[in-house]
Amino acid sequence: MQTPETWIELGRHGAFTTSQVAALVGSTPERVSSWLAGHPPLIISDLPSVAGRKAVSFDGLVEARAIAYLLNEGVSRRRLTKLMDTLRRRTKDSHPLARDRELITNGWGVYEMDDGKIVNLLNDCYASEVIIRPSLAGRVEFKSGRAAWLEPYPEDLPLVRIDPARAFGRPVVVDGATVPTETLAATATIEGREEAADWFGVSETAVDQAVTFEERLAA
Repeated sequence: MQTPETWIELGRHGAFTTSQVAALVGSTPERVSSWLAGHPPLIISDLPSVAGRKAVSFDGLVEARAIAYLLNEGVSRRRLTKLMDTLRRRTKDSHPLARDRELITNGWGVYEMDDGKIVNLLNDCYASEVIIRPSLAGRVEFKSGRAAWLEPYPEDLPLVRIDPARAFGRPVVVDGATVPTETLAATATIEGREEAADWFGVSETAVDQAVTFEERLAA
């Protein structure tokens, strides 16, 4: 397969722009772009740049959610950069936070919950629960990766899924049939939501969620 050379081609291969990633992880395009820069970067871009702009793969998108969480929880950019470089070297994986990990942080250290135990990801050692657990009280645990797909808004758009195995990784609704959200939303705009649901064999709820998702992505 040839390397995609335009944004249209990249989109067909499941790539995301920094603006799309920002909308999906609750950040800004400028911040996402900064995550792809630096030596080493927080996120490694697996795809070629187009017109000077970097594209993000599905693994990069999943990893961006974990990075946004850790930065929002107070982990410094410098410390997170060191962590990412360490994890890549240790795991031989260019996207270590895109794997199925249960992460938690106290705003300083980054830990992984492993069968009820707390592992310090920077040194790969078990942390002292007596010292660490009090500082973790009230923090939100974050599962950074899903083995098969990503649900960007599971609370209010549970039918929307980003799955590399479906529609070349473009966002879809899974409601009996699998339909790209972009296609479903465009049809609903032209023909109406009831007609779109009937045409693609999905519920009107699926159409509503596709429209809402595309509106968020374009905001």
